[in-house]
Amino acid sequence: MYTVHIEGLGKPPGCKLIRVSADITDGIIRRISIRGDFFASPEEGFERAEGRLLGVSVADAGRSFDRLLREEGVEAAGIDGAGLAELLRGGLEKVHG
Repeated sequence: MYTVHIEGLGKPPGCKLIRVSADITDGIIRRISIRGDFFASPEEGFERAEGRLLGVSVADAGRSFDRLLREEGVEAAGIDGAGLAELLRGGLEKVHG
């Protein structure tokens, strides 16, 4: 098992500033923190969706994030799964070169 810590910061297309910090083990999210200038309500639902990303593969993170926000009834503006996935991939590329 190989764990890496990644940091991603940026404004993916259609998104506000997003800052993601995550620990990834063999392509699976083990810890994640998503912050930024986006809007998400209710906040508790966003936090639950964020927590439910644990155990999800980086490859499925974007699709899963969008689904989890819907399941939690979260209204989000300035963030989406595609933007989150882009930052996660970018963070991994920095680590792996």
